[in-house]
Amino acid sequence: MIADFDNMPMVFYDCNEKYFNGELPTPKFDLLHKTSMLGWFGYRKSGKDKRKKMPLEYKVIKISDCYDFDEKDFIEIMVHEMIHYYIAWNQIKDNGDHGNKFMEMATEISEKYGLNITKTKDASSFKKTENAPKSFWKILFNA
Repeated sequence: MIADFDNMPMVFYDCNEKYFNGELPTPKFDLLHKTSMLGWFGYRKSGKDKRKKMPLEYKVIKISDCYDFDEKDFIEIMVHEMIHYYIAWNQIKDNGDHGNKFMEMATEISEKYGLNITKTKDASSFKKTENAPKSFWKILFNA
């Protein structure tokens, strides 16, 4: 399953209903054209004073289109990013990007639904797609 603008919203919707009780508004979706990151969640708060509790104005989930994931890995990457989104949306304080609250949610969802949501995922076994950037040496020697 290669990330695209059709499957990301569908997987998000399914995961939102199943793991987050449909609580998360649909974000924007984008593609990561890199192999160094599998997924990413980002947001910007609205209002002039970013320190005050404000709604999230801009929110985006990105998934790398450089790998052909199996369905379970794709779901686990999406849920990982959705946990970041859930924490930000609900203004939950955590002690880091993958802090205690993140790990509690990841563990709870993993145990309840048979997933493996972790801080990082080893991409070495994933099949690379034609979107994967080639190294300088591969370009030079047409490898």
